[in-house]
Amino acid sequence: MMIVVRITGGLGNQMFQYAFARALQSRGKKVIAQWHGSRTILRHWELDAAFDLPLSKKITVTNTHSLLNIYAWALRKTSRQREPADMSFNPRFLEINGGYIDGYWQTEKYFADIAETIRNDFQFKPLSGTENLRLQTIIAARPCVSVHVRRSDYVGHSGLGDICTPDYYRRALGKLNSIYPGCTPIIFSDDIPYCRGLFAGQEAVYTGWNCGANSWMDMALMSQCTHHIIANSSFSWWGAWLSSKNNKLTIAPNRWFTETSESTNRDIYPDQWILIE
Repeated sequence: MMIVVRITGGLGNQMFQYAFARALQSRGKKVIAQWHGSRTILRHWELDAAFDLPLSKKITVTNTHSLLNIYAWALRKTSRQREPADMSFNPRFLEINGGYIDGYWQTEKYFADIAETIRNDFQFKPLSGTENLRLQTIIAARPCVSVHVRRSDYVGHSGLGDICTPDYYRRALGKLNSIYPGCTPIIFSDDIPYCRGLFAGQEAVYTGWNCGANSWMDMALMSQCTHHIIANSSFSWWGAWLSSKNNKLTIAPNRWFTETSESTNRDIYPDQWILIE
């Protein structure tokens, strides 16, 4: 029987769902991925923009006009299985043999045994643009720490907002500097004016030019940094996880969701990451 894995959300979420589908496929299961866009949020299939997978040879992706898509929707109506509300790791889902599987799967525990396969799949396309190439040169020349500040859709968000506070970033930079002094902060954000105030007095490099279809280039640049201070965001999670630096240090907020959210998902953190309140 076939397994259909629902793909939805932005790039970071799509990468987790793709990795989960690959983990199922590695266990000999027949897997297709069904893109499911949102009616309220303008989202697109973003993996092809960032990576040369190619998907046709790795995971079959349905579209709205295909016979496979009709089959996928039929499975959704008859045999849909959802990830638990708390989003914690559940190995039972890796043993499923058929049905429509709906979730975010935000933990490396689902694909830890094929981690190198995932890293090979998620090799970024070459960067373009003068500013990106200049920043790439800076990152290659000195120890840098990527700092992700996500603002636009998180400000006032009941489940995700008010976690990465100014105090979190101060504590995180202090922790990093106590272990690896002298790193250059590279600030990745959708609100650079806010960040210039937040990090006033810091010798930092600010990005902010990669928008829309080019947003993935920020993740690619994050992955080239030596160390990482991430937000509670799957985007910077992957920027840190995909880094190949030997002695990298990753600092994350000790809560991924607010206390009012059903989701807790302590499994999202790799064991070696440092958590800061």
